Amino acid sequence: MILTSSNNTDAQCFDDGHSPFQDQGWLSCSTSVGPIPERGDAHWIMYDFGHVYTLDSVYFWNHNVWGETGMGVKSILIDYSTDKENWSTIGPINIEKAPGSWKYTGIQGPSLGNVNARYALVTVISTWREDVSCAGLAEIKFGVNNSVDVAEIETSKEWTISPNPAVDKILIKLPEVENINSLSMYNSVGQLMKELDIPNGKELVVPVDELKEGVYFITIKTGSEIITKSFVKV
Repeated sequence: MILTSSNNTDAQCFDDGHSPFQDQGWLSCSTSVGPIPERGDAHWIMYDFGHVYTLDSVYFWNHNVWGETGMGVKSILIDYSTDKENWSTIGPINIEKAPGSWKYTGIQGPSLGNVNARYALVTVISTWREDVSCAGLAEIKFGVNNSVDVAEIETSKEWTISPNPAVDKILIKLPEVENINSLSMYNSVGQLMKELDIPNGKELVVPVDELKEGVYFITIKTGSEIITKSFVKV
């Protein structure tokens, strides 16, 4: 089963390629504060699937308009939620630049690890040209395993970063997941700031006093998924 963004935008999918016309896709030319306020002003789009589903994959078509492919997204975050209040993050996700051609067939995104979601929020971190004020995607498709009874959703993977905002250090209380492969910190444009040591226990203190003010992301990679949370450095 596929959930496609064409239910909410003018995006579309061809069997062998993707349209290079501007009126067929999502293009944002003004930023605003989205459903996750600590992100600040950004280009974003949120999808409501109408029910909680198990999402296992995602496929992207970038902004594919002739001469305007620099407006295509270069790095994004995908947040997912069952209630539009508690969000989990996957990313940053890098997306290849579109060629502006009918032959464009898109790119497979990362595994979503069978997460449960009704809402999916896509936030743009950067575009392929820094001097443009617009950001766009032609289409997104989510691969779906099945619908989910909300009462059955487990919360064992919840974790926290505190204090948030932070001044000189943060305390990461890790989720109940096994086989953490890496623990990383990224800045607001998706650049890797540092690789963090994986602790033996469930808590990790990280100094942040040397960081500039702004939004940062802590990303945990396991053998099957990527989970991310943000914090603000003041």
